[in-house]
Amino acid sequence: MLRLMASLVACALTVATGTAFASDITKVRFGAYETHTRIVIESETPLDSRAFTLAEPVSRLVVSFDQAGWDVRELPNRQGEGDGLVGRFQFDGQAGAPRLVFALNEPSTVDHHFSLDPDGGGYRTVVDLVPVGSSTFQQVSGFPAESTNMAQFLVENAVVSAAPPACEAVRVVIDPGHGGRDPGALARFGGGDEADVNLAAGLVLRDILNATGRYEVIMTRDRDVYVDLYDRVEIARQAEADLFISLHADSAGTSTTPEGATVYSMNHRAVDRARSRAISQGDWVDSNRPEEVSRILVEMSLTNKESQSERFADALRTEVGRVNPLFRDTPMRANFAVLIDAEVPAVLFEMGFLTNRTDARRLNSATDRRRLMQSAAAAIDAHFAHCQGAESERYIAQNAASASSTR
Repeated sequence: MLRLMASLVACALTVATGTAFASDITKVRFGAYETHTRIVIESETPLDSRAFTLAEPVSRLVVSFDQAGWDVRELPNRQGEGDGLVGRFQFDGQAGAPRLVFALNEPSTVDHHFSLDPDGGGYRTVVDLVPVGSSTFQQVSGFPAESTNMAQFLVENAVVSAAPPACEAVRVVIDPGHGGRDPGALARFGGGDEADVNLAAGLVLRDILNATGRYEVIMTRDRDVYVDLYDRVEIARQAEADLFISLHADSAGTSTTPEGATVYSMNHRAVDRARSRAISQGDWVDSNRPEEVSRILVEMSLTNKESQSERFADALRTEVGRVNPLFRDTPMRANFAVLIDAEVPAVLFEMGFLTNRTDARRLNSATDRRRLMQSAAAAIDAHFAHCQGAESERYIAQNAASASSTR
C-alpha cells in the first residue's frame, strides 16, 4: 500500500453532473522558450485561480479554479500534451475545486501567474514556469496553506487520472490463467489446453520484458500448478506491482466461428467488490486518522486503478490489433476475480479462441505466440513510456511489426 500511495496523484470523489459553467475553459496552449515555458488557459469569462507545484508523489503543476468547466473542442477527453517543461495534462471538474494538472518534465516553479483580458480570443490565465534545482523544487512545492484539514486536503486536491504509473523499479506481474487441476478451455484442434497455452505465452512475455532491463517481472506461476484466484491477486499486492496482466485463451462452446483477442478491465461490479474487500480486510484502516479519510483513500486507489487499467487496455488493444485480429476492438469490462484488487492496475487478456482453428494454430505456434507477446510487451512499453529516457530503444514494438513479414 505504501507504494500505491506514493503513486497516487489524487481521486475523483463526486460524479460529474454535466452542468454548464459560465466560465468554461476553451483552450490550453503553450509557449516553450529558452528560459521558461508559458501556459495560457483561455476561458469565456475571467477565472479566479491558484497555481502551485507538487513534488510528491510525482512532479506536477496544479492550476485550480473556484469554478470552471471544460469546452476545449479539440480535446473532448479533457487531456492533452504540453510543451517545454510541461508534459501531459488533464482537466478534472469532479474534485472540490476544478483544476488542470500538468506533469512536469523537470523540476520547475511558478515564476509568474496573472490574468489578461481578451485579445482576439478569450480571457487568459497565464502561468510562467522556470526550471529550478531539485532541492529548490522540494522547498517551494506543496499544497496551499489553507488546506488545513486532511479530509479537506484530499477532497479538494485530488485528480487521479493525471497520475502516471510509477517508475521506480517498475514491477509487472504476469498471470498465466488456470493450471494444475484446472486446464481451462480444452484443446479442440490439437496442441495444448488453455492452461498450457497461457503458461507458454506468459514465459515468453517474461523473457521479452526481462531482456529490456527495464522491468522487474513476477510470475503468479511458472509451471503447471494450480494457484487460487485470490492468491494471484495477493501475489500482485505483496509485490506492490505497477501492472497485472492475466493471460487467457477463450472458448465459444460448440461454435468455431468467433476469432480474435479481447482485453478486459474491471466493471462497476468489480469496483464495488474491490471496495468492499479493501474495507473488510482493513488494509486502509488507521486509528490515527478519521474513518472518512480512510474511505477517501480507498476511492483514490480505485479511481487510479480504473484509470490506469483502462489506459493500458487501450494500449494493449492497439498493439495486438497490429498483429492479430480482435474479437472486440472496443473497451470491455468484466467482474473477473483477478481484477478486483483495489490497488494494482490490471487487465485480463483473452489472446484468442481455442475453439477457432486459426486462433488455436496461432496460440500453439511458438513463432506466432512470440509475435503476440511482443505486441503485449510493446503495449507495456507504451504504458510506461514516461519512465524511459529519450534515448531508450523501443525495439519490442519494432520487432513485433517486423515479425509480421516472416509469418
